[in-house]
Amino acid sequence: MTSSPASIPPSVPAIPAADDLSLAAGDILFHEGEQGSDAYVILDGLMEISRRVGTAEILLSTCGSGEIIGEMALIEHMPRSATARALKPTVLRRLPQAEFDQLLASADPALGTLLTRMAHIIRTLTDTIVRQTLGVR
Repeated sequence: MTSSPASIPPSVPAIPAADDLSLAAGDILFHEGEQGSDAYVILDGLMEISRRVGTAEILLSTCGSGEIIGEMALIEHMPRSATARALKPTVLRRLPQAEFDQLLASADPALGTLLTRMAHIIRTLTDTIVRQTLGVR
């Protein structure tokens, strides 16, 4: 990963004190199970979000420019729920936990509660989808 200048798409709010990362196709940004301390805004490129169970890899999502990935670990303060891999050259803006927490602190307190609940629901549904895809109960 190397530093690379890029601009944030207009749909994404400005993120202070962040730095940009460049990934080559196939590079892993983070692995399922790792402790997460950053979220990322995709400035340009395409990321695949997947889970691995044994030898099976299950595609959960494909994310592109303007989307945020890795936020669930910051919201829930839990390990990463999936692996993120670049599908093509990708530039991301890193959003550290402290900056993320500042954004939440400046918002209505109900927003933090809502985000935590939604992240929990997404994690639970993802686990259910993975089990059903593999035929496991």
